[in-house]
Amino acid sequence: MKADNITILITGSTGNIGSEILKQLSNSTSDLKLRGAVHSGDASINNSKDKRRVQQVVMDFDRPQTIVEGLKNVDELFVLTPTHPKMVEFTSNLVNGAKKAEGKGVKHIVKLSHIRADVQPEITITNLHRQAEKVIEESGIPYTFLRPNFFMQNFINYYSIMIKKQNTFSLSAGDGKVSFTDIRDIGSVAASVLTEDNEEHMGKSYDITGPESLTYSETADILSPEVGKKIRYIDISEDHVRQLTKDMGMSDWHTNVLVELLRITRDGFLYEVSSAVEKVTERKSISFSRFAKDYAAVFR
Repeated sequence: MKADNITILITGSTGNIGSEILKQLSNSTSDLKLRGAVHSGDASINNSKDKRRVQQVVMDFDRPQTIVEGLKNVDELFVLTPTHPKMVEFTSNLVNGAKKAEGKGVKHIVKLSHIRADVQPEITITNLHRQAEKVIEESGIPYTFLRPNFFMQNFINYYSIMIKKQNTFSLSAGDGKVSFTDIRDIGSVAASVLTEDNEEHMGKSYDITGPESLTYSETADILSPEVGKKIRYIDISEDHVRQLTKDMGMSDWHTNVLVELLRITRDGFLYEVSSAVEKVTERKSISFSRFAKDYAAVFR
């Protein structure tokens, strides 16, 4: 472990991944100083074992002064920016704030990126992540990039209501395979990279995936016996996806991002399996079968 008195700040701290990282860091025996950045004084930090260990700081990515203040005396910065057209600008503001912050200075930036951020095919979200990575690379601050594949927890956040009501879920992913990632593994990798006392992770990029590659039909087959009912995946057209997202109130920009991601899924670009979880944490990544067992009640 690094020195116990280091201060780690997690942006996106109230979301699924940020709260998971804080939970795992809070559960460590080390006397880390933890900060969770929130966008409003009314927001609250979720899931940490002992919330008193986490100092909540208000940080607005569009207001650089709040970033400078929040990063005072921070040693390690975890960058998680929203899926937004201004992602690169938000990252630039965070990097500039890290350079200007008072105290010892940020010594390491860990960024949550996206699988295939550095390779073809180029699509909107991977392009934005790669541009943001370049901002960090050019900052002169040591960095590590975490590039996960689609989250298993997306099944909970986006498909569970449909599964409960109709025993189905619909996407335009065809028979494309995905090496789905459990966010608990992302949390474990992030916690290790932020706290390990060595130079091994500096300048590295880790693709974070599960241990297998599955089609959406195969995930439905795995979920079915755990949930106790037959679940089916229905392949639909991109136009149908656009109509569904419009009905949900999703913006055109976010809809285009989703459609592009489903297109590269269908075309077979998201199937590769990585050993990064085991390499960094020294334990195997979580399978979709285990995810299905752990969260079966959500889909009933």
